[in-house]
Amino acid sequence: MFKNNNNKKLNRRAAFRIYEQANLFYQKIDSNQVSETQPGFENLLLGSHQAKELGQLNSVAESSGGDVSLPSSISQENDTLNVNISSTGIAFTCKDKLEIGDYLMIRILLLSNMTLIMACCKVVYSKPSNPYEKNQYPFLTGVQFINLTSEDTKLLVDHVSRRKKQQLFLAGLMISIFMTILAIPEEIFNLVLDLSDKLLDVIVETVYIIFDYMDVGLGHVIKYLFNVSPHGRQMIGFYVLLAIQLVSLIVFLRVIVSACMRLGQNLVAYVSRKKASVLYYWGRQTLLNKIKMTGIGVLAISCYVLFAV
Repeated sequence: MFKNNNNKKLNRRAAFRIYEQANLFYQKIDSNQVSETQPGFENLLLGSHQAKELGQLNSVAESSGGDVSLPSSISQENDTLNVNISSTGIAFTCKDKLEIGDYLMIRILLLSNMTLIMACCKVVYSKPSNPYEKNQYPFLTGVQFINLTSEDTKLLVDHVSRRKKQQLFLAGLMISIFMTILAIPEEIFNLVLDLSDKLLDVIVETVYIIFDYMDVGLGHVIKYLFNVSPHGRQMIGFYVLLAIQLVSLIVFLRVIVSACMRLGQNLVAYVSRKKASVLYYWGRQTLLNKIKMTGIGVLAISCYVLFAV
C-alpha cells in the first residue's frame, strides 16, 4: 500500500490492498515515543491477538492510570470503518485533520477474523474524504506501519493475500455470469424460471411429507395419551397440527423478512458506496475524458443492442 523504506525489495503480496471492515482506535504520539516501550504497549505487540483478549486490553488501559497510549473506550457503531489495508499500511477516514509526518499509535480489530493488531505508524497523507459518501468522516488519512512485528506482518500478508484471492475469484465469477447473461439472455431467463419452479416443487413436497409424518405421529401419541373416540383424536390432531403449522409459518416469515431486510440494507449500502465512488471519480475527470467515456459507453451499448440482442 505504501512504500516501506525498511524493505527495498518489497514482496509483491505486501502491495496487495483490500477493503476491510475494522474497528480502529488511534492516538497521536511524539516521535521520540516511537522507539520507547510504553506502559501496557509491549505486551500488546506480541503478534496476532484474538478478539477474546479485547476486554483484557481495555482493563489494562484502565489500570494503567488513564494512559493515553491505549484508548480505553469500547467499540461503538461509528468506530466501524471500511478501511483500505495492506501489510505495510492502512488508509481510513477520521474526524481529525492529521499532518504529514505525525506519529500515531493505532489499534486495529479486523472484524472478518476478529484479529487485533497494534503498531506505531507515520502519517503519509491526509486529505478530504469522498464528499459523496454518506456517514463518512471528513478526512481520509493514510499511514505507514513503522514498527510492526514480524508476526503481525506475516499475519497481515497472509490475510490480505487470502482475501485478495477470494475477491479475484468472486469478481471473475460475477464477470463470467454477467457475460453469459449478456450472451444468451433468453436461455438464462428460461433456466432461472425452470430452476425456480423445480425448487418450489421440492420445497412444497418436502413440507407436505414432513407434516404428513407429523400427522401420523400425532395420531399415535394422542391415541395413547387420551381415551377419546377416533373422531376426537382426529379433531385434537387437526388443531395441534394447525397450531404447529401456524407457529412454523410465523417463524419462517420472521426469518425471511429479517434476511430480506439485511440483504436490502447491504445492497443499499453497497450501491451507495459505489455511487459515491463513481461520482467522486467522475467529478475529478476533465471535460475531454468525460466526453470520451460517455462516447465509449454509448458505442458499447449501441453495438450490443444492434448486434447481440
